[in-house]
Amino acid sequence: MKNSDTITRFLLRDYLSLALLLAEAGRDITSISVVFYFDAAFVGVIGALASAIVLLVSAYLSMRLSTAVLAGSFAVIVGSVTYFFHQHTETDEVVQSTSKPSRIRRAIGTTSLSMLLPFVLYSAFHETQVYSRDRIPSVWDALAAQSPMLNCHRKPLASLSYFPQPRTYHHFDNILLVVFFSHARYDSIDDYKKVYAEFFPNILFIGPATRQDGGFSQSYDVLVDTYESDESLEDPKHYKMAGRMAHHMLYTAMRQHNCYDGYLWVPFDTLLNVPRLQQFDQRYFWYHSPWGEFVPNPAFERIEDNTNKSRHAPPAKISPDPRLNLTETWRGVWDDWWWGDPNVGLGVCMKAFQKVPLEMRERLAAFTGGNTRLIGGSADTLYIPGRHQQKFMDTIGLFLDTECFFEIATPTSIHLTVPPNEPILFVDHWWIWQPPFNTTFVRQKWAEGLEVDTFHTFHWGAKDIDGVWRENPDTTDDVRNLLKESAARQKLELS
Repeated sequence: MKNSDTITRFLLRDYLSLALLLAEAGRDITSISVVFYFDAAFVGVIGALASAIVLLVSAYLSMRLSTAVLAGSFAVIVGSVTYFFHQHTETDEVVQSTSKPSRIRRAIGTTSLSMLLPFVLYSAFHETQVYSRDRIPSVWDALAAQSPMLNCHRKPLASLSYFPQPRTYHHFDNILLVVFFSHARYDSIDDYKKVYAEFFPNILFIGPATRQDGGFSQSYDVLVDTYESDESLEDPKHYKMAGRMAHHMLYTAMRQHNCYDGYLWVPFDTLLNVPRLQQFDQRYFWYHSPWGEFVPNPAFERIEDNTNKSRHAPPAKISPDPRLNLTETWRGVWDDWWWGDPNVGLGVCMKAFQKVPLEMRERLAAFTGGNTRLIGGSADTLYIPGRHQQKFMDTIGLFLDTECFFEIATPTSIHLTVPPNEPILFVDHWWIWQPPFNTTFVRQKWAEGLEVDTFHTFHWGAKDIDGVWRENPDTTDDVRNLLKESAARQKLELS
């Protein structure tokens, strides 16, 4: 039986299709009428004016309003208005005669259309998918292309059935939550569903092997990606963690599941503070960037606390100068992190960095004061806006051609991809390696006057006296209660 949300989307798609069909018919009839009472050049000028307005509005709403688009649209609008102003009032007999339009009117109409064309082409080849046909688009083409329901079809997800009750929460309806596993330890999937499926209808689990702990009925819960997923921890100088190339899973998830407004990437053992994440603008990147913009927190007593760095989690790292030979003095990952690792560190990553387009490298240099630096740190919570999906994939794909470590390649790709006029929203993400690995950690931070948007490592259970991992049946209820407490702190309702 189809989910009610799916049925609603199909009905809405049909209604929009009918509306667009009627609009096209109305446009054609109107065009014939204008030709009859005026001339063909008049129709062209009207079309140019309407297309320029749609282009401006579309570029503004999608945060792609550039100087070129603004100048070109303005020129077309001025030309169209000038044409209308110089129209002569004519009688019906004159309009219906065989007289041809004046040279001035012909010139203005031709100029308007000629000016529109290059700017439409510019927009089409610079990250917008509004105009994609081999002709100058109509207003209705633009409107149709703006609707993903009409032009983009999502691959079906099993997660639509994870929460069978009627949905009252819709903030993340167009976001894909990508939950990754470095190891095939899928015991926590059912708990994850119980807590988060209510808020995220689109969930994709991805890991290095097929799920087997739940039998056949759950064997398709996980999208399998085995790329460089082997692990060998014997040699401290060549420490091969299973998740060292986890960005391949991120690439796979985005490649196979497009048509979303954004992608929220987290590991299975990261706790999500949904009421906090609800307040993040989905048009922008989210990450604990050193240059991140703090999202206002209603739980803080003073407004100035929002911008006080001491009230926030530590940011990601900025690399040393890549011209230095860090390998010579590298003492291992536990002492010097991954920068100097000869197998996955800065020297390896720079091979990919040098292939990044110059304007993107200059964008990163704008963050680092003009210096060539890479960014590193936990990649356990990040969000990629859907409108930057392809550019981000192209960028991180360059790093995937090397063995650059996951926690260098991914943060660096974010800072390379983000446009100069857009912020990176700062996620208060905590990476902990000492207990408590449960909701107690969040409540402790609250008591200290801090916030926790997400944290890793969170445990859904624990090992018993025999060393066997066991689910803690109280954990899901505890997390639900925590989210309710957080919603009260944020002065909002989870509905």
